Order: sequence, then structure tokens, then C-alpha cells
Amino acid sequence: MGRTGHNVYTISLNKYSIGGSSKYVKKNYYFKELSLDKITEIINKNKIDLVIPCNEKSVEFFAKNTQTFKVPIVAPNLASFEICQDKLKTIQFAEKLGVRVPKTFIFESLEDFKKNIAKIDFFPLVLKPRRSSGSRGIVYLNNKEDLLNSLNSEYIEKYGFPLIQEYIPNGGKAIGASFLYYNGEEVFGFCHQRIREYPPSGGPSTLAISVYDNDALSIGRKLLNSLNWSGLAMVEFKEDPRSSELVLMEINPRMWGTIGLALFAGKNFLDSLLKVYLENIKPCEVDKTYNENYYFRWFFPGDLLSILKDKKLSFKEKMQKIFEKHDNVIYQIIDVHDIKPIFTTLLYSILKNK
Repeated sequence: MGRTGHNVYTISLNKYSIGGSSKYVKKNYYFKELSLDKITEIINKNKIDLVIPCNEKSVEFFAKNTQTFKVPIVAPNLASFEICQDKLKTIQFAEKLGVRVPKTFIFESLEDFKKNIAKIDFFPLVLKPRRSSGSRGIVYLNNKEDLLNSLNSEYIEKYGFPLIQEYIPNGGKAIGASFLYYNGEEVFGFCHQRIREYPPSGGPSTLAISVYDNDALSIGRKLLNSLNWSGLAMVEFKEDPRSSELVLMEINPRMWGTIGLALFAGKNFLDSLLKVYLENIKPCEVDKTYNENYYFRWFFPGDLLSILKDKKLSFKEKMQKIFEKHDNVIYQIIDVHDIKPIFTTLLYSILKNK
């Protein structure tokens, strides 16, 4: 957006803002918490005409306060957001629509779980927090002993009482169907397939490829249409290799990490977003085509760590994958015309836990 002449302002809750350090950002504001008064002041002072919340915390903030602002907000209504934010609500919502989800055991408390543990009659399983992102709080369980050791008061204090779900075995595709919606109407849809992720057991994509998956797009539309969605979202699936059926993992109610791939593969979602939200172009008039077999790589630290920590790979295989080359590839953060975010990434990686 900065390259095409728009004045871009960012707000960061992180002192080492990777996006905010870009030369295309006119000014970055750092806050420890989002404040209605401060954000209103920024919008008015800089004559902002569109707000695009990017992470889950900011999407939730603007979903709660959409009516407060006079400018368009690229965010869903609060009720729809909360269905996606709470994975139990997501599962219950999807099941009503006939969408395949992992079999899920639901208990109200640790006491309820211990009293009714006999209901759990198969393994492997996964512990998954009802509210989290990435791989935080996810624990893989091979037997009842693993379950009893993992699901304890310490875990519950940190993550709340989790879902206990069927583990979908490896061997199937991991597909993300990503969308932009405007007032309940699809502007465009885009699919990518994960090749690698970090951590290797399950997390954000570190290497992905653009694909066209009609099933993923159709199910994603079914869910978001029923939510009367607005804004950005990624519907995440894992293919069950036993049946080749797509299984819904979650709906991320926000901008997705591999969004750069959508731009690179020929679907300039930002241009489409501006046309619909600011220029009154109808969603049905937006070009929805994109190119397949384009790659996205988050090399440092994501893909590097994913390869180095993959216990299935030999040393030789790890070296080959680190230095492998792909045609039509875009790198997350790495841009020779905008190098400051590269150094900010290094700084953030070193200091984020201090």
C-alpha cells in the first residue's frame, strides 16, 4: 500500500514492531494496550480513511467498537468473531452445517473429566485450548497416562479447560482457505497448502504453495456465509488420509500469516479491499483469479528452525532443505528494497522474552 502512494500508519503492541519498522510506514505508534481514546485521536489527527486490524487482539477490539468510529473497519461483527475465537463454539457451529470436525470430548471441569474419563475410548488425541493461536497449549496424547499427566491444574490455570480431540493422522494435506468478505459477501478466496510449519508438530506455515482446492473454498464459503462475515479470515483444514476428507481445524478470524503469498500469486487482496471498502465497487465485480504453484517461505527463523528440529531428517537432508531453491518464491520479511524489518526481526527474536 505504501508503494502505491497510500499513507500507512501502524499501531503496535510490541516495542520491536517488524511491520512498523518498514520504510513504507509513515508513522508507527507503540502502545502497551489498545485505547479507544488514543486510536480515535490517531484516526482524526492523520485523517485515516480505513482501518485494517491484523491480529486477533486488534480484530476483537474493533469488533467491539465498530460503531464508535466513522471510518470503515475491516472487521467482523462481534458475535461472529466470538464463534471463531472459541474453538468449542466453532465446532458446534460447523457441526450444525454438516462440516466434518474432529471427534471432540467436552468436559466442564477437571472434576467432571476425572468422573467421566471412561467416555474417552480411543487414542491418539490432542489437547487444544478453546482460545489460543499457533501451537500454544497443544499437546499430543498417545494413551491415557499421557492424558492424565498433561491435563492437570497447572495446564488449566494457564489455558483454561481444553478440548480433547481426535488426532487426525499425518499423511494428508494441510490446506488454508483464506477470504476477504464485505458485509456478508465474498470479495475473494485464496488457498495455500502447507509444506512445512514450525514447530514441525503443528504451527504457522514456514513453507507454503498456492493451490486451488475447490472443496476447501466451498466449505470455507459455507461457514463464512453463515456467519455473515466481514473482513479477513482463514479457514484451516487437515485432510484425513484414511478417507481423503477435509476436516475443519479452526477458523482464524483475522489476517493470516502467509498473506504475502496471496499478493505474490496474483491476487492483490489489498487493491480489492480498497476498491470494495472505499470505492463502492461490488464484491462480485472483483477479479477472483490467482496463480497456482507459487511459493511462500518464512526462512528466518521459522523455516530454519522447522528443518533443524525435524527429527525425521538426516543432517544431509536438513542441509539440502535449508538451501533448496524454488521457482516463483516470495520470502516473508526479506525485501532488499526495505531492509529495516530484517534487522527488527533479529532484534525481536533475541529480545522478545526479555
